[in-house]
Amino acid sequence: MSPVAFEVVRDIDRFRALQSDWNDLWHRAEGEYFQSFAFCHGALEAEDAASRRKLHCIAGRREGRLVVVWPLMTFWRSCWKYATALTPANRSPSDILASPEADVEQIVNGAWKAALRSTRADAIELWRIRSNSPLCRNATRHGVIERGTEETTPYARLRDQGPWETFVRALPGRKKTRPEYLERRLARHGEMKFEIIDVNDSRVPSLVEWFVSRKREWAQHNLIDSRWTFSEASSKFWRSLLSNDSSGVGVFRLFVLTLAGEPVALNIVAVQATRAYLVANTYDLRYGKLTPGTVLVDYCVKWAFDNRLDMDFGPGDQQYKSFWSAGHSYLTSSFLVIPTRWGQAGYAAKQVAKQLRTVSSNIAGRRTPERNPVHSP
Repeated sequence: MSPVAFEVVRDIDRFRALQSDWNDLWHRAEGEYFQSFAFCHGALEAEDAASRRKLHCIAGRREGRLVVVWPLMTFWRSCWKYATALTPANRSPSDILASPEADVEQIVNGAWKAALRSTRADAIELWRIRSNSPLCRNATRHGVIERGTEETTPYARLRDQGPWETFVRALPGRKKTRPEYLERRLARHGEMKFEIIDVNDSRVPSLVEWFVSRKREWAQHNLIDSRWTFSEASSKFWRSLLSNDSSGVGVFRLFVLTLAGEPVALNIVAVQATRAYLVANTYDLRYGKLTPGTVLVDYCVKWAFDNRLDMDFGPGDQQYKSFWSAGHSYLTSSFLVIPTRWGQAGYAAKQVAKQLRTVSSNIAGRRTPERNPVHSP
């Protein structure tokens, strides 16, 4: 096969010029939603103007055709240069998007080497990479791995199931909270309606604002201190992702549940050739006891079932994920790769400093027992 020619895209205009070729590659590779141009472009649009992070997108072509793309951001922490995937600042999953050709391992290996060579990064921070992906294998071969963690992502196998009623009855758990029961309970409080809204709908901007506001209320209620959730960047990201000029037809959709004409739950769902992804979800806390969020998730699963799509719920151990996945999941890995000696020295020094602070804190926290005062008889 002919060699792959790599280039580095550093400015946003050239990045946007990749859209058509990127979309074509995404469809050929049956890429995941976070590998789509829309998702990465939304993350770039949401970057704070004062951010010191710089675009560094690796693109590889074979005979003029785009066969691999890996959008990265580079930045400095003290004296060390970092590279990380171009995603929102909420630790979204990421991976290299590569054409499904016979030499895909070599293509990804070439992209990895091109990234190391061009970024000159001392550390590469990666979040939620599928543990069986070529990128994960390259990272473990070509650098010292530090701070590695693994987590499971549950998903529902729906494409090859029989009738819906038979499938649901066979699932363990939720005997007292079956989907049909939760729907009937919610419907007693007003007219209930499910809607699937495409990005071209004029209601999208107001629904995105509703979504962001409910997310922030939920975080406050649960005492979750998330800089991303409360940042302007999160609003900018969702607005960009769901705007009709960048997302592409049918990639991202809003699933909305209304009660008496008002939204009570909203899910952002991505649709790929064989799988639907629950990208984000929220609900109105005022109706929490009626579980509108669970009702809407159940509806999304039924929609995926009817369309012969599996359903990916994202990481987490929420009850609805355990119920629908029935034990099916895959592993992702998050880790810090340190490919340079300077980076390794810096990381080692940082760990020593951390240990010294812990020791000092423990010493300072110890109280010397007070001596009992001696009283004269």
